[in-house]
Formats: sequence, structure tokens, C-alpha cells
Amino acid sequence: MKPLILLLTLTAGLLFGCKGEEKSSSKAVNTIQNEGKLLVYTSNYPLNFFAERIGGVKIDLRYPMKSTAKPATWTPDANTVAEMQGADLILLNGATYENWLMTVSLPDSLLVDTSMGYATRLLPSGDTFTHSHGEEGDHSHEGVAWATWMDLSLAIQQAERVKNAFIQRRPQERDFFETNFKALADTLSALDSEFKDATTMDPRPTPVYSHPVYTYFQKAYGLTGPSLDWEPESPLTQDMLHEIDHLKKEKGINAIVWERPPLEASIDQLAEKGIQSVVIQPLENTPDAGDFIGHMRENLKALHSLSTDSATH
Repeated sequence: MKPLILLLTLTAGLLFGCKGEEKSSSKAVNTIQNEGKLLVYTSNYPLNFFAERIGGVKIDLRYPMKSTAKPATWTPDANTVAEMQGADLILLNGATYENWLMTVSLPDSLLVDTSMGYATRLLPSGDTFTHSHGEEGDHSHEGVAWATWMDLSLAIQQAERVKNAFIQRRPQERDFFETNFKALADTLSALDSEFKDATTMDPRPTPVYSHPVYTYFQKAYGLTGPSLDWEPESPLTQDMLHEIDHLKKEKGINAIVWERPPLEASIDQLAEKGIQSVVIQPLENTPDAGDFIGHMRENLKALHSLSTDSATH
């Protein structure tokens, strides 16, 4: 009997030992997973691009907003909020961009406001011009302008906040994040200089803007001009054409900057009045093709065309 008891004891010991090793192994796997890729959510396309360039293979990047959504009115659904609660970081634009934050519950420890570093440079959302509002035509849209990344010097600061947040969570990857950030910052800085050069000629372009989303862009690159509240996909009405006539007479505008390509009929109608149409994309949504840098280069070409056209008039 004794040999049988001994055999059973050894067998039980081996079984329990295996279970103990299995638990230890499971803990080790979980630890490795926890120390693996950072799970990062972003609230707009520019931040998503910056995070991708800086984080690369070290992060698991999620951007829940569909390309057809309107950032000003988008709110994450319950499932998305639940997923975001399990993130390591949630990158926010700040500057009142994420109005939906007031309607959801997310841990403060996950949130990174990338505009926090330049609060003194935030701008009011500005005025829009509507001739039917009276002789002056301007009316105010209260609040803070949110398209901060259109000033590329601010975009660099936002990218730096992203980099710092990554390093704080994964200090062992500091060199990786620093190297990637420097490459991105150098590219953005060079583009920033090119944008400034494009508006140094005299006279400077005097466009009107289809929407008041260019506040930081105008401030950064020395541009002036009123904003409208026009949708590129909508036909021009007689009232809208009267607004253009008034702006051309009173403010000397000779071009309109659109967020997206307008209707061909609109381009033709404006051209008949001597108004050039150009597209400068604010890029809050994911583009159908290309990336942030490529589309900002397209914006630079559009700005050059504005400057050239102004110089010949």
C-alpha cells in the first residue's frame, strides 16, 4: 500500500505544481501584454496622424470617428465610450473641440489635452459675415476657435505633448519616441516656414473664407478677411452672391477659400464676378487618400495661387 500512497502523493504534487505554474505563466503573459503596445485613442485626424508618426509600432492606435462625421457635433456611442475607458491614453485636441466630453464619463488620468501648453495663444472663434444681418454684416460666434493645428507651430507643440505622454507611459521607449517626434517636428517646421514665405509678397491676398475655421491659419500666416457660413456642396443663392458683391466693394476681396471643393456652378458664378475659388482643407476629418503632410502641401500650393493671383491684380 505504501508505494501506492507514495505514487498518488507524487502525482497530486505534480498536478498541483502544474496548476501553480499555469497561474504563474498566465500572470507573466498578462504582465507582458500590459507592458506591450500602448492602447491610444485620438479625437481628431491631426492628432491621429501625429500619434501614428511618433508612436509607430509601439502603440495600438484607435480613431473612432468616421470620416463622414462632423467633428463639431460628433459624440461617441456607449460602446465606444466603454472601449475608451480601457485605453492607456486618450489624446484630445482641447480648445473646446471635444464638446462630447461633457456628456461622457472618462477617467481624467487617461486624458491628454494637447493644447494645454499654449493656452495663452488660443483665439476666439471670430465673426461671420452675412450682409442681411445689417449694414455692418458681422455677427459673433462666441467661444474658442478649435482648429489649432492649422498653425503649424501649434501643431508641433501638440505633437510634443503626444510624445511626452507616450514617454511618461513607456519611459523605456524614450529614444524611439524622441527620434520619431524630431523627424515629424522638422517636417512641420519646414512647412511652417514655407507657409510664411508664401504670404510675404505685397499685396497679400485678401480672400473671404467659407467657414470660420481658419482663425489660427490666418493669425499664423498674416492673412486677413471675413468668414462666411457656406457649405461647398450647396448651390449659391442670390443672397449669397449679393454678399460677395458687397464684400468685393467694401473689403476688396478677390478670392474665396473653401474647406472642400465647391460645385462647378459655384466656381463659374464666382469667376464671373472676378472671384477666384481655392480649397484649403482644415483636415479635421480623415482624408480619402494621402496624409496630413501631403494635404498641407496641397494647402500650400493653394495659398501660393492666392498670392500669385493677388500680385497680378
